[in-house]
Amino acid sequence: MENRFLPSYTIGPDAYDEIPAVCGKFGKTAVIIGGNKARNAAEPLIRKAVEGKISITGSFLYGDDATFENAEKLMEIPEVREADMIFAVGGGRACDTAKYTAEKLDKPIFTFPTLASNCASVTAVSVIYYPDHTYRANWYRSRPPFHTFINTRVLLHSPREYFWAGIGDALSKEYEVLFNSRGDRLTFLETLGVRLAGSCSDGLLDMGEKALSDFDQKLDSEEFRFVVQNIIISTGLISNCVPVIYNSSLAHAIYNSHNQVPHRGHHLHGAVVCYGTLVLLTLDGQKEERDRMLAFTKKTALPHRLEDIGIDRKDASALAGYALEKPDVKHVPYEIRKDEILKAMDELEGL
Repeated sequence: MENRFLPSYTIGPDAYDEIPAVCGKFGKTAVIIGGNKARNAAEPLIRKAVEGKISITGSFLYGDDATFENAEKLMEIPEVREADMIFAVGGGRACDTAKYTAEKLDKPIFTFPTLASNCASVTAVSVIYYPDHTYRANWYRSRPPFHTFINTRVLLHSPREYFWAGIGDALSKEYEVLFNSRGDRLTFLETLGVRLAGSCSDGLLDMGEKALSDFDQKLDSEEFRFVVQNIIISTGLISNCVPVIYNSSLAHAIYNSHNQVPHRGHHLHGAVVCYGTLVLLTLDGQKEERDRMLAFTKKTALPHRLEDIGIDRKDASALAGYALEKPDVKHVPYEIRKDEILKAMDELEGL
């Protein structure tokens, strides 16, 4: 027997109004876990929406990263242990920490993304880091969060760079999933996920620039909502349908390696993944699709050169070497060699 759970969600400027109807069946008390900025943005709206219906018994900082250690600290807090439900508020690392906490305490979890930057709020997977912020492992829950509340008003007042980087991250999903699954015999659910992945990038490339412009004007437009749902829901559905060996490839291997080489500045996950996706498309000979994405990154200032992610060309060899050690590239349709990655990087620099 197989149990399969797929995400459900509410989206709109008044999405939190649905909390009592959706969550009330699971208990009368909830504890909020999230980042400081995220809780400041969303918690007053959540409390207002549940007043007299669900009691918020506490609100706690998730920590400084998605680590097992931070989750275990949360499990020791009495309010967390005793609440009927966990409300995870914030970005990917806050949600991933709370997802692990909820699973270990056997509590239903509901997510409230305050950034349109990734699909963590609807997936069963948590990306876990060591306390020094280097990548540790992908950890899977028994099911994704029970429901996700996407408040577009909150998202429109979040930092722009996270939405911008979220588009870069979402662009990787189609290309990485199709690359890693190439030639495999697929189950029903894997086929569903791969088919969904094949429709991910068109909407982002067609509407992404307009969505960014609407974000700047605080317009809750059709294009903005489409791209938000592509970043959070489409990629999340795919992640819940396909195995970990399909969910990431060379683009994420480059992200998971960039902190291991000298680099200037802080670069968001999706921004680095965007550059890595261009490397993957170049290495795989998908030049037409690469050029289409490259034109989009130039219009939106998303990374398309090593310089854009703070890395000197002299350190490209080390970056490529570390990337080949990552589990993201252990299930690929053909052997990826270091010299091929470097050739792809050099070709991108020339463009």
